Amino acid sequence: MTREPPRLEGPELATTCATVGPYLAGKLGVLDSRLAEVTPRVLASGDDEEAVHDLRVALRRTRTMLEVGRPVLGRFQADEVRRALKQIMDATGALRDEEVLRALVGSLGVTHPDAPAWLESRLRRERRLRRALVRLVRAGTLERGQRLLEALLAFRVNPTRDRRLTKFARRAVERARRGVDRRRDAGTTDADALHCLRIAYKRLRYTVETFVDVLPSDVAVLAQPAARLQGRLGDLHDVDVALGCVHRARSLSPEGRAELLAALVRERDARVAAYLKEIGQAPTPTLVQAAGTVSLRKTSTR
Repeated sequence: MTREPPRLEGPELATTCATVGPYLAGKLGVLDSRLAEVTPRVLASGDDEEAVHDLRVALRRTRTMLEVGRPVLGRFQADEVRRALKQIMDATGALRDEEVLRALVGSLGVTHPDAPAWLESRLRRERRLRRALVRLVRAGTLERGQRLLEALLAFRVNPTRDRRLTKFARRAVERARRGVDRRRDAGTTDADALHCLRIAYKRLRYTVETFVDVLPSDVAVLAQPAARLQGRLGDLHDVDVALGCVHRARSLSPEGRAELLAALVRERDARVAAYLKEIGQAPTPTLVQAAGTVSLRKTSTR
């Protein structure tokens, strides 16, 4: 695939752009280069967890940037690229969930003999997911998405859609902040609501980080608390996913399942307490009650 020379990024890019179109094009060009760099690492070793992590982060940032930039880049064009990258994004997410599940359950100190056998079955699933990801990359799924992205970037942004960079950046951050505010009252036993709040914090963080070089300092600082709260909510989400997997596991005996669930509920209570401390609330028995009945409806992780 023919590629352009490295593009400007950071403050250098910001000083050359008065409008948002060229700025986003420059940012997306850098991410496209990162995708190109990480692809050989993913293919060279299916066990390179860092390569898969780097791929997932680059994909997330690319898809978020395309979503934020839809009004300027073109809604149809941006959505086409996002759709093309979704399959590979979903594959990296499924693999990440499996990696975290095994690490989490393995750290709980559960002594029932069912636990090691169940974890071994999850390891086999993780390996299958890793091989499936490599097959997708080899089949050109990622490259097709990159080709669409490069086609989008090859054309100058329509001047009628372009906007002043600083104004667009502030409005994008404000929209992301309102998305957080709408979900901030999520109860700690509502896994679905917490998951949506986590996604909202992620979007706020990535939006601020995208435009950090052109935002005033009092707005740019929003990235750090958003990242912390995204992390706390991510910790909770990991336990909720594990609870759902243990509930559905057919190979576990009733005793083994009960021991694992009890350990996960204790871990969830600890993570709820950490999250509430982060937002300045004191945990109560109602807020940290057992999470065994938490809804685990499938929700997009973007």
